[in-house]
Amino acid sequence: MNTVIFDVDGTLLSTESMYMQSLIQTFRDCGVEKSYEEVYKIFGLPSLDGLIRMGVENPEEMQLAWQSHYHDFWHEVKLFDGITEMLSKLKLSGKKLGIVTSNTPEEFDSHSDSFDFKKYFDDFVFAGQTPHMKPAADPILKSLDNLKADKATAMYIGDSVHDMQAAHNAGIKFGMAAWGVRDQSVFNNQADMVFETPSDLLAYMLNDK
Repeated sequence: MNTVIFDVDGTLLSTESMYMQSLIQTFRDCGVEKSYEEVYKIFGLPSLDGLIRMGVENPEEMQLAWQSHYHDFWHEVKLFDGITEMLSKLKLSGKKLGIVTSNTPEEFDSHSDSFDFKKYFDDFVFAGQTPHMKPAADPILKSLDNLKADKATAMYIGDSVHDMQAAHNAGIKFGMAAWGVRDQSVFNNQADMVFETPSDLLAYMLNDK
């Protein structure tokens, strides 16, 4: 593999609890109690799309309210163990590295500024920069084009079924970031590779010719 494109939430950053707790609080502010499992169903989707899927009224207003609570739960966010070493060694090996995320540029900056990993990447594709978002192929295709990458030697790394569908829709392989996955069974054994740890991913990429 010459090109490795990464998702962010649940793949590089452990953000699940921050997102879900802030959404629970947003519903609570509206007088609605939601369980963690109820809100988790939309984890990994763009925030507005997730709220629309949940059938909330005024999803744009709800999205802003949800985003306003992110920093109330910022202490929940961490960089997964081994990510920095993995990215550093992949970069040194000459791999092209990209990010395709459902975060807006503003969300990404606010979440990642505390963690020194942006320097390893050659390209970033954010929410709103393509006609369609994951699980459509558009953002991964844009990243491949920006990186001048060959589909045959590219892989997308993510932690959700939407990530896998986006990779396959774009015609590239999908590697599951199992360290950020709660239930691997939902992938129905359709991931091309399963990496239990960032070091497993690194070893595979460095040994793949």
